[in-house]
Amino acid sequence: MQIRTPKKYRGVQRRSVIGCRRIAFFLLMLALIAAGIGIALNRATLAPIVQAVVFDFIRQLEESAATMAAPAPTPSPDPRNSLVEANNYWLSGALDQATDIYLEVADAMPNSVEIFRRIAIGLINESRYDEAVAYGARAISADPFNADAWAITAWALDWNQSALDALAYAMHALKLAPDSSRASAYLAEVYNSLGQPERAALLVDDLLEADPDSAEGIRARGLIRWTRNDFAGALDDFKTAYRLADNMNLIAIDIAIIEKDLGNFETAKDFLQQVVDANPYNPRALFRLGEIAVSFEGNPAQALRYLQDCVDLNPSYLYCHFMLGRAQERLGSIEEAAASFEKAIELGSDNPQHYYWAGYSQILLGNCARAMAYLEPGLRLALRSNPPRFAADIEAVITDCDPAFIGRAASEGG
Repeated sequence: MQIRTPKKYRGVQRRSVIGCRRIAFFLLMLALIAAGIGIALNRATLAPIVQAVVFDFIRQLEESAATMAAPAPTPSPDPRNSLVEANNYWLSGALDQATDIYLEVADAMPNSVEIFRRIAIGLINESRYDEAVAYGARAISADPFNADAWAITAWALDWNQSALDALAYAMHALKLAPDSSRASAYLAEVYNSLGQPERAALLVDDLLEADPDSAEGIRARGLIRWTRNDFAGALDDFKTAYRLADNMNLIAIDIAIIEKDLGNFETAKDFLQQVVDANPYNPRALFRLGEIAVSFEGNPAQALRYLQDCVDLNPSYLYCHFMLGRAQERLGSIEEAAASFEKAIELGSDNPQHYYWAGYSQILLGNCARAMAYLEPGLRLALRSNPPRFAADIEAVITDCDPAFIGRAASEGG
């Protein structure tokens, strides 16, 4: 049986004449009408604002499209493998190849004093002294409180014939690290370059007492002994330093020069060949090999090969240009020899021997006016040197072009 429950009476509901939706619609329309009227009345003011919003929106779309189309960025190359390769070359004595790699990765490691220091040494080894000074400065920028950075800059300046400037850098290096053997050795070399071998010797004695195995210190002592004409002592120091740092080519060249001066040409050539085998474009080694072949062995054809390589690979090394001229002159190529001698002088030579050969080659070519342009300044350079080297040689040939020159010069000097 079902029980029916009657529904509750709710009465009749009447629809409102004005609904909420209608009220919201009317209010929105009134707002839009008011906004339209406001925009119309303030068109001059609002137009730039609207335009800027539109342009900004368009720019964002363009940037998004460009970003979507651009290739993925490539990662920066990792220099670590290159550094391993460079370090291996460095330790084996192939400083030229090591330096080339260090130069490639230097910008990727702007705070590495050691890389800049090695680059500077490598550039010194290649006789690129201006560049060595520049990389010494980069070492200082990398770490202004690092004594090695200041020391290598001092050494580069000394090699670049700027010993007075080098002095300040070397002294600052020692101020930063009073116990630095390297800084002390370079300062001793600077003192020696400034004509103060006694002061340099005292500094080196103290250095080697504290650090007897310092290759830099032993080489500095060798240079001081060389200055004092103690060739045996200098040679012994250089050989000891080379045993301690057998990758330093410049020490092998020091040994070769003294052996050459002592008449031991084969021994000198052996050391120079070691350098060239590891560094085929070392200009100082190529120059010395050429010098021995021309001046002591009478083999200008062999010298020509060394010296042509030198000027091709390092065209700014004036000594190779001069010695190339000597080889060319011996082979009878006087015009080529004259050009080589002139090139050495153009590169900044102040050696009276170079002026002698530049002038003499022009005499051989019958060009007295051009010869005098070299012989006169060459004679002045020779007379200012101590002792006056090559003055007699220049005086002997200058009369071929001007027989009255010597007497006139003497009277003008008096």
